Amino acid sequence: MTSDQAIATPRPRLAARLARYRYALAVLDQGALSVFGFALNLILLRTLSAADYGIVSLWMTMALFAASIQGALVLGPLNIHAVAAAPPEAARLEASLATVNLVTVAATALIAGIVNLFAATEWAAHDSLTVLAIPLFVAAGLGREYARSIAFSRRNMAMLLRVDGPYLAVTAACLGAMLLWPQRLATLAAAFLAMTLGCLVSQLCTLSHRDRGNDRRLFARGWFTAYRRIGGEVAWSLAGVFANHIETRGYVYIATSMVGVAALGAINAVGLLFRPVGVLTTAWGQSALPHLSAALAQRRVAEFDRILGSALAAGAGGTVALSAALWAAWQPIEHYLLAGKYSDTWALLLPWAAASAASVLRYIASMGLVAAREFRFLAVAQAICGLAAAAATAGLILWQGYTAAIWGIALGNGACFLWEMARLPRVRRRALAGGLAPAPAA
Repeated sequence: MTSDQAIATPRPRLAARLARYRYALAVLDQGALSVFGFALNLILLRTLSAADYGIVSLWMTMALFAASIQGALVLGPLNIHAVAAAPPEAARLEASLATVNLVTVAATALIAGIVNLFAATEWAAHDSLTVLAIPLFVAAGLGREYARSIAFSRRNMAMLLRVDGPYLAVTAACLGAMLLWPQRLATLAAAFLAMTLGCLVSQLCTLSHRDRGNDRRLFARGWFTAYRRIGGEVAWSLAGVFANHIETRGYVYIATSMVGVAALGAINAVGLLFRPVGVLTTAWGQSALPHLSAALAQRRVAEFDRILGSALAAGAGGTVALSAALWAAWQPIEHYLLAGKYSDTWALLLPWAAASAASVLRYIASMGLVAAREFRFLAVAQAICGLAAAAATAGLILWQGYTAAIWGIALGNGACFLWEMARLPRVRRRALAGGLAPAPAA
């Protein structure tokens, strides 16, 4: 064995060892992100005014929407098609997806900057530092999500830790500075930059450990042809993203336009308390999607049912337990965690509990349908339920005020979950009959 081989051996061994525990590591990683996301929002709502926190919440929602578009265009195909293709085809498709990802990130950051610069509303910031910080915040977050998705698709848990470890450490330091010196740092620009710097450092750490064994050249010859072969499914998936965003996040835009950013800040302050279950469910989805896809393609329907059923039971139980704990401890939570700024928001607990449970269950069921490539069905179902949820949200705000806004989201998500569950038996029958068709060649 040469010295170079001796140096190179530990890394594959470590990667293989970590891959054996990928589900546990994914849960631990996303658990850390869940706790951190809770702490991040908690620090922001404590240091910023209700109106400023509402503005940050609105842009965080827009960034989440951008990440969902990235998921349809890039991350979904990476975890569905690339993992099922032969190595040469997978490498070509990864190179194509890397190019699409770069275009998506650049276009999204440009749009965010233009919207903020020219919008004449209370949620648009026009000071020079914030004008630069907002598109940078959006682009940096998309870059980190792309790196995380590559780690999941390759089952490279070492890469996942390199992506999220620096992000958590650097962003925590920035938020700590905001908490210690609120007189100087409790500004919108500081808030966006605090959430951006950790993503940038994470990208630097990832690039320094780039895997040279995978061809991810940007704008390589034939990249568009390779991507066009999966264009039909991507189009339906993208339509589903828009519908899903209306269904789950439409209340943000409706509440902002009808009752203002301060009321949005109050709504999201309570919604923050229900986030851990949803974030853990997302972690499950990222790690389980390739497994669900393979199980259906290989007619392992019992395994598919077991994975999905366990996740539904865990999601429902976790939401009920969290809701009961928040209800029992509301007074100290409102006083200490929310800094006494949102004393009249206890009425949001019950609707948020219902909306959180419906959202978690709907997401888990949708992962089963995504694995079966039921993109068209998901797009149609979520579009119909999303429009119904938006109409219900607006009507309930007019009837009962901003505290009733979340009931519209609960109704929309609940209806979509039932519709998705009714579709799953058809997926099972199709898998048993002949398995799913292989992914298109890249």
